[in-house]
Amino acid sequence: MTSRDDETRIDEDVVDAIGALGNRTRLEILLALAEAQRERQEQWLRLSFTELYDAVDVSSTSQFSYHLDRLVGPFLAETDGGYRLTYAGDRIVRTVLAGLYENTGSFDDTDVEGTCVFCGTDSLVATVDEEQFVVRCGRCDRRVLTDLLPESQTRHRSAPEIVDSVGTRIWGSFTLIRDGVCPECYGPIDTTAEAHRHDGRTLYTLESTCRECWLTIHVPLEAVAALHPAAAGFFRDHGHSVLERPLWEFFEHIASKTVTAEVETVDPLAATVEIALDGESRRFRVDDTLTVTPAPQPGADDA
Repeated sequence: MTSRDDETRIDEDVVDAIGALGNRTRLEILLALAEAQRERQEQWLRLSFTELYDAVDVSSTSQFSYHLDRLVGPFLAETDGGYRLTYAGDRIVRTVLAGLYENTGSFDDTDVEGTCVFCGTDSLVATVDEEQFVVRCGRCDRRVLTDLLPESQTRHRSAPEIVDSVGTRIWGSFTLIRDGVCPECYGPIDTTAEAHRHDGRTLYTLESTCRECWLTIHVPLEAVAALHPAAAGFFRDHGHSVLERPLWEFFEHIASKTVTAEVETVDPLAATVEIALDGESRRFRVDDTLTVTPAPQPGADDA
């Protein structure tokens, strides 16, 4: 695994950039540009000094010019055609609109389909705990899944709709992680395998950490095999649309040992995941890069 550089990220440029956002007028300038871009349906729209000044409630052009200059560089680009949002400016606008600075909203505990990988009961409940989305077993009280839950995902949605939205997002995030891309900042991801002993059984998870933003996500090793088209097709042929259902429902296959992982080495990762359904089975090899390849059945002719 490649380690993160020990460089200090909080330099004066970072302090100045964050400080530039601590003013209502400057945020209004960014939002005014984004709103005009949305209304005109023109990406990276450029507005003149006058157009921006007219769109923001400020007492004088000199005061407006001061605030505008503070934004140029990190959040605004000054061009011959006017001012446009930079990538960072666009992200700040989306952060404000999404309310990512706000505390996560809550919702009523909601029963969800699926089986606990620890006690094997069908007693899963989705809830919010410490501003995180959590799927917990109502019988043994163990967490089976924890994920981020921004305010924007809870806003304007009922409890079942929140649960469905998280279920949809998780597989998409895992697809990025499998390919080494952070679902939060798109930086490079490093993944290691970890072994966990539970009731005489060894369960394996993949710990994926972004080198840039330090986001860390854990998923079962078996889940990476389910993303392979041959594995998804095998499930579908036997009446299971695993990728169309939330990840926590996939845990049922792990709990029932329908899907099992045989790990030869953890570092580097070398494992075989077997899927057994209705008397048939398929095997898949998983290597240290999370590449999944179909593997022959035991006793089959490798040729």
